[in-house]
Amino acid sequence: MKDVRCRPAGVEDFTFLATMLGEAAVWRPDKPTPTADQVLTDPRYAMYLAGWPRRGDYGLVAEQGGPVGAAWYRTYTEMSHGYGFVAEDVPELSIAVIASRRHEGIGRRLLIDLIEASVAQGHPALSLSVNGDNPARGLYEAVGFQPVEEHGSSWTMIRQAAQSN
Repeated sequence: MKDVRCRPAGVEDFTFLATMLGEAAVWRPDKPTPTADQVLTDPRYAMYLAGWPRRGDYGLVAEQGGPVGAAWYRTYTEMSHGYGFVAEDVPELSIAVIASRRHEGIGRRLLIDLIEASVAQGHPALSLSVNGDNPARGLYEAVGFQPVEEHGSSWTMIRQAAQSN
């Protein structure tokens, strides 16, 4: 983990971010993970990266001999938003680590670095959507995300900027 480096995500990371979005969307090991192309053609997911990076988007890529994970956020509108939308001024985050590198602390590092960036950029909070059975929910709660609304088997969670890690 000490050799993992996090750097800002740019336009050149678009395909990797799409791959990570597939990992985030279908996180269960018993289900096939969609490819980057499948993610980008699926309207349920494409909005999380359409036009990346647009004004206000921010992301990080974790690398160790190549990319191993990514986390990013973007804001949405009341008319067009993701599953974890809470308000137009609260970015919704997406995060994933490649399956073979999970449970090494990479996701925690990405998440904490992204939270710090959002605070530095003046965002009042961050939100996300997570399936109640997803083990990542424990990580989100450990860094201060709190459930605010249930949608079927998923939860919308929010973390206010005015709290410490």
